[in-house]
Amino acid sequence: MDVPREVIMALVLISMIIPALNPLGLPLMVGDMSRAWYRTVDELPEGSVILFDIAFGSGGYPSLGPGTIAAFHQMFEKGHKIIMMATDLEGSMMYPLIMDSVKPEQNYGAVYGEDWVFFGYIAGGQTAMAGILGDIRALVSTDYQGNDIDSLAVMDGVNGADDFDLVASITTSGDIAEGWVYQGYSQYNRPVIGGCLSMMTTSIKPYYDTGQLLGLMDGIKGAADLEFLTKHPGDAIVSSDILSFSQTLVLIFIAVGNIAYWIQKGGNS
Repeated sequence: MDVPREVIMALVLISMIIPALNPLGLPLMVGDMSRAWYRTVDELPEGSVILFDIAFGSGGYPSLGPGTIAAFHQMFEKGHKIIMMATDLEGSMMYPLIMDSVKPEQNYGAVYGEDWVFFGYIAGGQTAMAGILGDIRALVSTDYQGNDIDSLAVMDGVNGADDFDLVASITTSGDIAEGWVYQGYSQYNRPVIGGCLSMMTTSIKPYYDTGQLLGLMDGIKGAADLEFLTKHPGDAIVSSDILSFSQTLVLIFIAVGNIAYWIQKGGNS
């Protein structure tokens, strides 16, 4: 009952530092939405074509970057072809950070232009989505590096929605998340999976519940789930370890404090 507050805060701080320096790999209760994302990608035939929108910037990277990295690990590991774009202006800056972590050439023998391409930022929100799904070459003629897309093997036979086996987006914007449902699912009848910040989940989850989204990555928790499922642990699992370890300690403090209170109260009575 008389433990100084500073001691308790110091112990909580230590409980956060330990898993940060040495991740413990504590067990995760993988959510159904994350498992559905993983299963949707896993069940695609090898060589399937995926349209992927990196629709977040530096502010969303801590929550959504780890999940995007895990998602690309799974897609490259399965041998899928990935057509990448960004409907967020900063998405073009997130792309090299993500690829530096995934290292598709080194880890999977993937080749740029043959196994994936990045178009860069395409302005217009749903207009850009409709353009890519309707007629790619009417909207985009070169990739982010300035290459003619007709010169890239990955673009052979890829012209619009019918050529995409899956549409995926990870975003900090509700308009973008809903836009891909409207355009990808409702307009072009493509299977769609999505990722968003945890605070957006209440507004995006209904699309998952009704089957318009086949999977949903829910912020840092969903990112940790994907890292666990893909067996590529990263920053999200570290964050999960920190939260689990420190909050377990807090619960122990609460339990001990209540027990001590009732023992003391019983002794006084």
